[in-house]
Amino acid sequence: MAERPPLLPDLFRMVIKMIVGGILIIGLVSCGVAAVAGAGSGGQSVAKAPISKTLYGEKSSENAILRVDIIGPILTHAPQEDTSFFSSIQSVTYGYEVKEQLLKAAKDEDIKAVMLFVTTPGGSIVGSHAIHEGVLAVKEAGKPVIAYVDSFSASGGVWSTAAADQIFADYGSLIGSVGVIFGNFLYFEDPVAIDGGLFGTGITTRGGIKSTLIAASEGKDLGNPFRPMSEREKSLLESSAEEFYEKFLDHVTALRPMDRTALIEQHGAMIYANDLAQSYGYIDDTKTYQETLSFIAGEIGAEGNDWKLVSPPAVEKSPFEKMFGASLAAISGGRAEAAKNTAICTELTTGPVAMTAQNLANLCGF
Repeated sequence: MAERPPLLPDLFRMVIKMIVGGILIIGLVSCGVAAVAGAGSGGQSVAKAPISKTLYGEKSSENAILRVDIIGPILTHAPQEDTSFFSSIQSVTYGYEVKEQLLKAAKDEDIKAVMLFVTTPGGSIVGSHAIHEGVLAVKEAGKPVIAYVDSFSASGGVWSTAAADQIFADYGSLIGSVGVIFGNFLYFEDPVAIDGGLFGTGITTRGGIKSTLIAASEGKDLGNPFRPMSEREKSLLESSAEEFYEKFLDHVTALRPMDRTALIEQHGAMIYANDLAQSYGYIDDTKTYQETLSFIAGEIGAEGNDWKLVSPPAVEKSPFEKMFGASLAAISGGRAEAAKNTAICTELTTGPVAMTAQNLANLCGF
């Protein structure tokens, strides 16, 4: 009897054919849809306005409340490259993306109010202020902006929501930390060996490694972990941090019923539970999620249950992403996640941030 050839190569070829065939079919369908859309508009393609998803309430109601999330560390801009295949486990808020959502809400007649859903340790001052500018745009359009703190709002969270008409926090929340931190500059004194990469564990510091870094201009090699920071460099960085701190104080005391002297001399950058946070002016009251929604509904004059909570339109994925995104993410392992977290920590540690040192350490490992 003739030996039967192995099945694996045949199966492999069949799978490849199915994938290629699927891509071709999707491409043809997409082209067909585009052609139909173009034909219906004199050859010009028409992009329909995306419809927000109703999260809660009466779908048929015309009283839409837009929920905008400020969750996780606040950064500035989303990366330009397409990372939708490799969605991160780590929740991140990009300040300019939130600002764009708020600017659209300000102009959208269907949106009657905005709810800021906040649970953040803070982050980039630039990103936090971008959100603040979006909040101002919504208010200038005559629409209420209510912030709801779900458990935690520190530093950049306070900065970004200070202009809200009302700030409520759920039971058991922590709010505060008006202060600025300027990264964590490492210095390895006489290192012998570094096991697992420059910032890995297992650093032996007895002498034996020489580092040569050529730089022009004082402070250009600031952050070089093989030399200590000079007193002048430290003084200049402290001056910059103090400048941002003064701006932070100006910001919150202009927008919230907070005492500047008390912030400096008593509160510092501490975080506070609900009652103290309210007495110090960080929040206006303690309310649950449902109570906050009911309050917003009353602010826009919605009778009974005649309102709905909606989310911003999701980023539309291509047919290829919808079909193969999950598989590619699984194949990638943790590489894309590690790369994204590295990018997050790079932004948070190379400039002044409104964030607590503990949260920065928990996120970036130091």
